[in-house]
Formats: sequence, C-alpha cells, structure tokens
Amino acid sequence: MGIKSRDWESIGKIVRQIKDAGITFVEGAKRFGIPLQDIREYRRRFKDDSVPVSAGKVKNFEKLGDYVSRIRELGLSYSEGAHRFGLDIKAIYRYNHNKRIKEKREQAKSSGVDVVPVIAECGSASGEECESSGAEDKGSGLLSGVEELIVNYRREHPDYGYKRIADYLKSRHFIVVQRKKIREVLKSHGLTDRVDSNFDKSVNEDRPKGSRRFEAAYPRELYQMDITYVYLANNAIYYLVIIVDDNSRFCVSCELRRDMRGLSMIEVLHRAIERYGKPAKLLTDQGSSFYSWSREQTLFSKYLDDMQIEHIVADPHSPQTLGKVERLNQTVQRELLNKGHFSRNSYQEACGSIVDYFHHYNYARPHQGISGAFPSSRFHGVIGETTRIESELCGSGLDFSRGYLVFKMLEHTVSITCNSTGLQIFLDGNLLDSGQESGPLSGPDIVKPD
Repeated sequence: MGIKSRDWESIGKIVRQIKDAGITFVEGAKRFGIPLQDIREYRRRFKDDSVPVSAGKVKNFEKLGDYVSRIRELGLSYSEGAHRFGLDIKAIYRYNHNKRIKEKREQAKSSGVDVVPVIAECGSASGEECESSGAEDKGSGLLSGVEELIVNYRREHPDYGYKRIADYLKSRHFIVVQRKKIREVLKSHGLTDRVDSNFDKSVNEDRPKGSRRFEAAYPRELYQMDITYVYLANNAIYYLVIIVDDNSRFCVSCELRRDMRGLSMIEVLHRAIERYGKPAKLLTDQGSSFYSWSREQTLFSKYLDDMQIEHIVADPHSPQTLGKVERLNQTVQRELLNKGHFSRNSYQEACGSIVDYFHHYNYARPHQGISGAFPSSRFHGVIGETTRIESELCGSGLDFSRGYLVFKMLEHTVSITCNSTGLQIFLDGNLLDSGQESGPLSGPDIVKPD
C-alpha cells in the first residue's frame, strides 16, 4: 500500500494498525510501504508515547538506562532491543560497562579496602580486558601505579614504542592498557620526542605498493638465514650470522664469526639443526656464502641437498623478502652493538653479549609481530598449550588474574595456577594428587605460598 508522504491522517491510521498487529515499526514500514522516517516524525509531532520513541544516539545515560531496563523486561537480547528501539548497540554495551565499574568502585569504597587490582587475561584465550575495582591515578584514569610503570619503563628503554610498552605491561604485570592511553601518559611527561607508531604518523604515509607479507604455517617449516657486519674496536670486522624461525621469530642461531665462508655457514646451520631441529626449507639471499651464479654447486648447497632441506633464494636487491631476519639485524645493531663499549680485545666480550641478548630476545621479550607473545612460546608450542589449558581449567574456581605458568617439557605440559587455598599443579590438564607420580614428574596437588 503506497501513500503520499506527510499525509499525517493516513500515517496515523497506519501507526495504529502497526500497534494493533504487535509488530515493530520497522516491520510495519516495510509491510505498508511507508518510509520509516514518516512514522518517526508522526510520533514526534503528535506526542505518540504509547511505546518508546526511537532513541538513536542517546547521550543521557539515565534515559539509556530506561531503555536497557525495558529491553530486559521484554526478554529481548541487546541486539534485538537495539534494533527495536533504534539504539546503538555499542552504546548499550558501554552503558553496562560503565555501570559495572561504578558499582565496583562504590563497593570498594564501602568496604574501606584500598586494593590495587589488575586488568588481567582471567583465563581468556583472546586476552579480553576484565573489569576490576581499585584506586585510580587522577588525571590519567589509570589504576594506581600503572602510570609510574609506563614512565619508568620508557625512561629505561627510550627506543621502545607504545606497542612494546603495552606488551610489557601485559606479559609482566597482567595489565592491559590501550596504546592511546600510553601515548597520553608519555605526552604528559614529555616523553614523546619521536614518532612511536601510526598514531603519530601522517595519514599519507602508506605502505609501499606491491608489498606482501608471508609467514610459515608452523615452526621449523622455514628458517631465514642472513649475515650482517659487526665493527668492533681497532676497526676489526666480524660477521654476525643469524638464523630465525619464520613462524615464531625464534632465533635458533646467533654466532659471531671471523669469516663468511661457506664452510663456516654450514657449521653454524648444523649446530642450530642439532639443537632445535631441521627445517623443511631455508631462505637466504644470493650472497656468495650461500649461492653461486655459475652452474657449479656451492658447498653450502651440497650440504642442504644432503640434509634434504629445500633452498629458497631471494631475488637480487630484495631485502624485504628476508624481512624478519633483516629487521632483527637492525634491532641488534640499534639495541646492542651500537650501544656496546667493548675493549680492544673485545671478540669474546662481544660473543658473550650477543648470546645474552638473544636469550632475552627468545624467552623474555614480547614480540610485536606475533601479538606480543614470546618467540620461545610460539616455537615450542606453549601458546597453543596455554589456550588449551585455559579452556580445560575454565570454570574450576581458579583465579587467573593472579597469574599462571605453563611449562612444556618434551611431550608433557605442566601448568601452575592459583585458587583460594594456594597453588595447584596440573600435569597434562590433570590435577596432581598428593604423592602421585607420572614418569619423571611428581609433586603434591597444593603448595602453600610463602
């Protein structure tokens, strides 16, 4: 049925028919062929308050609370209620979030306990933020002590950007802070003297056209290998050989060599294979240590054939193909070698510093390329085990906000969590009983914390 727009008498009849039919105005507009905007305008002009008027963007939280209460009374989901009353679903979620925070603050004040909580993962595999109560820093809106952590960490590591600081807070303190909030804190303390992330970049700074990212599907599918020059005291030149697992960014080898011959590269790769396993493929550039333009096969290529490792050679003048290991070369130069003050006979000292740096890189430093996880966690499969353990232990009354540990030992997984009585130890997802033994692993089920 089509009608002339703004025929208020006809529109009023249709509005009453829609109410009698018990359908929504959206459905009624479609059924009677009338613009929904005409129905809304009619109800606004003639004060039709028999049902709530479409709210649209509601800035009054009290009025929004009335709509939320009405949705609950009707037994509708928030999505259905937002559609029926013309609300923004995000506004409903934001209202509920703010309401819960306000209730918890009031509860904390009434109890008289000044608790500094954390925003923790709480066993969520996706790392969702969990609301918590406690004191907040005035001005920044952050929990007490968090702003100080951000400022001190930035002063200790001036080269670290917002993303790395956020990963540090999450991995070390179980605190989730948005990068925009970190930028606000650093800006208020005058610690934003350079471009840290795309928040500060111009909108015209786009990625070069034609670039394409890739990543191996699983650990040990593809290793990337490269050589970078290292200049020490007395103008001595050495060669840092780095091998990185493409999937996990785990550095399987880092050796400072006096030469870059093919035999030396074979020694470095062979030691990495003996320690961490053989890759299915190896990606290198066209350097003379790895590749020859002649038809003659190099010693390095022969070794790969004997080990049944597929050799992938990048195109000439294409360092972006080995982007992961090239980026790691730059990071090592900036964070270690350019800052190191080695003595005249500094070869052994430099080797020790490089080993220490890469141990920290593998096991204690969140990597931005893998969502803030540690390279070792991805290489050894701990990330997948952590997700599995969390799903298995979810709902067991465990307090994940106080932290938890997951260890991967050969084919076994050991997880340590906390409940109200103390620490609990799980072997392959099963709680260990007192005196229980399982192969080389044994221990009590609960250990009282000191």
